[in-house]
Amino acid sequence: MLMFASVYSYSQGNVHIGEILCTDNTFVSRDDFASSGKTALGIVFFVDNTQQHGWALALNDASSETMAWGNTESLCYLTMYNNNTMQVYRDTIGVTRCDSIVRTAQIIGWPLSTYSSAVAAAVQCGEGWYLPSIGQLMILYASLPEINDAIDAIGSGSKMNGQQYWSCTEENGAVISAWMLRYDGGPLAAPKGNNASVRAIRNF
Repeated sequence: MLMFASVYSYSQGNVHIGEILCTDNTFVSRDDFASSGKTALGIVFFVDNTQQHGWALALNDASSETMAWGNTESLCYLTMYNNNTMQVYRDTIGVTRCDSIVRTAQIIGWPLSTYSSAVAAAVQCGEGWYLPSIGQLMILYASLPEINDAIDAIGSGSKMNGQQYWSCTEENGAVISAWMLRYDGGPLAAPKGNNASVRAIRNF
């Protein structure tokens, strides 16, 4: 059974939005990256009150092609929002949702890619990576300037400008829909058969 850990062990010290998460589990600033000799793994876009833990964004989309979210016949409920839009926007439990989606697919007996090709693509980025919830995507969008500056500093990776991205948040009460982030930063409940990009995140 595939499970996602909620916390990873990285080097201690205050972490800041826009810093670069490296493969040796350390963080470096954009200005210091070129001379650090390190290899980038992701970009920090959220830090919690401890200033040591948060979320990092993958450097590239999970696929060069857009894709449908996935199946329209099964729904994985976790937190019932009763279609309260503001509560949906605050959904930041992406790691828990993806874990539940993985388990739901296993219980049904489907390959994960059959239940949700978007979740499967994010998970396949490697250990710890998952598809963000809609609330996490909205937080990410607010940090796009810092993210794009970090990508410029790294010299590789792809910016998220002008694209729509799937979240792992399904629309409660509507099996056929899931939430995506529009290119302008607005959330949208869209049919799961629509195509959008996928970008994975991970906890640190």
